[in-house]
Amino acid sequence: MIRLDRLSVSVHGLPILRDVTLEIAPGKVTGLVGESGSGKSMTALAMMGLLPQGFVTNGHAWLDDRDLTTLPEREMCRLRGNRVGMIFQEPMTALNPVRCIGDQVAETLIIHGKANRADAMDIARQRLDRVGLPDDRFPLTRYPHELSGGQRQRVCIAMAVALNPKLLIADEPTTALDVTTQAQILDLLKGLVEEEGMSLLLITHDLAVVADMADHVAVMQEGEIVEQGPTEVLFRTMAHPYTRKLFAASSHQPARVAQAEDVPLLSVEGAVRDYPTARKGVFGRPGSFRAVDDVSFSVNRGESLGLVGESGCGKSTLTRAILGLDALQGGSIRLDGQEIHAGPHPDGAIRRRMQVVFQDPYGSFNPRWRVERLVAEPFHLMDTRPPDTRDRVATALGDVGLPPEAMERYIHEFSGGQRQRIAIARALITNPDLIILDEAVSALDVSIRAQILDLLAKLQREHGLAYLFISHDLSVVRAITDRVMVMQAGRIVEEGATDKVFTDPQHDYTRTLIAATPVIPAAWQGESDD
Repeated sequence: MIRLDRLSVSVHGLPILRDVTLEIAPGKVTGLVGESGSGKSMTALAMMGLLPQGFVTNGHAWLDDRDLTTLPEREMCRLRGNRVGMIFQEPMTALNPVRCIGDQVAETLIIHGKANRADAMDIARQRLDRVGLPDDRFPLTRYPHELSGGQRQRVCIAMAVALNPKLLIADEPTTALDVTTQAQILDLLKGLVEEEGMSLLLITHDLAVVADMADHVAVMQEGEIVEQGPTEVLFRTMAHPYTRKLFAASSHQPARVAQAEDVPLLSVEGAVRDYPTARKGVFGRPGSFRAVDDVSFSVNRGESLGLVGESGCGKSTLTRAILGLDALQGGSIRLDGQEIHAGPHPDGAIRRRMQVVFQDPYGSFNPRWRVERLVAEPFHLMDTRPPDTRDRVATALGDVGLPPEAMERYIHEFSGGQRQRIAIARALITNPDLIILDEAVSALDVSIRAQILDLLAKLQREHGLAYLFISHDLSVVRAITDRVMVMQAGRIVEEGATDKVFTDPQHDYTRTLIAATPVIPAAWQGESDD
């Protein structure tokens, strides 16, 4: 039994966690849900003894008859990885980029003295096999950069369960993964819990994932657990207003007005993009990989077009070609009839009419610049900078719901949702006709995501924008788009009106994507008092 008993955390007198009480039974999955900043990850770090210096812990975190909050660091080092394992949200930062995956999985066994190097490597091979990375395709000598996001997450899981821990903590383990890879990772975790009899604490903001995975759910707000209980009972009753708010945000549909014109703005015809692959021998010719294979489609003025598919299907490569960042080997891309790749370099005047919003706003900003400089960045790429730049920045910030005073602050002073608003303001600054949104809301919790979707619908109404919305979250695509395209292995395999594709998919791959998307059972909904 894992039991938190009135666990509290504060820093310099500021409360972070308040009397958190939670029990996790052996062989059971407990979901911990809430918005960003609610204290979910801080709870996990407190249990692991990984809080930053200056944080003060009160209360108890019992692992059997041992209180983790009172153990010295030397003793906690013996428990971490041995009795308690943890899977972090971003596998690339959790893995060492200069060590092969076999060494990283075996490291836990060697450090804890459970095996010598040769035996540890054998066990590492068994664990990697168990998490779906067989030896014939994924030898122990592979490095993290040679794996996809889902494969790297599997390596992290193999590391976390190498010593059969009693408790496994998974902190947002599937946030950045596409729906089919997410389903595979969740099935893997569920299987490990059943086979090993371990407890799993699943931290997530996705209520549908919790509904599918968890036996028990706890809802956290501002450092407190405001409601908890068996999963089905909690979803059917939703006694606390905050729980109902999260549920409403997870299925939020922005108010959209159909305003698409029957006039093509972006036209892609027969687009082909190849990449060279490694030589097969010293004197062999390099091979070729076709990332985009004869793709044709159009985006009309004022239209929202969704593009969905698994990681590696060619979505990002196609996006780079549309933005003029990669040249095509075949086909053409036109914006309002003008060829984007007409010369050796894309036409700057055409490029200014297209803007992009990236998945990670913090990573796409220079942290040393103030917001005024960040939002005005597209102007610095032009031949001449408008004299009223500051006024335009203030207007763009106002359009996304931020005050003009935000211009004087740095990007680290804003929350994740505010950073994404600033990224949208930067995209608006040149008055574009088309905005490409590349996984623009996938890293946001449900309530912030609902706000950003409402904002995008509002901006489209006011500015007549066209959107190319790229996402692996099918519920978001369904809420924000008029039409949707499904991409597989570089090809568009299905296209049509969004509601028709989702309710009556024609292609097997589309059916697979929809089936892999977690949903809250309809029978669990609608029984709250609200």
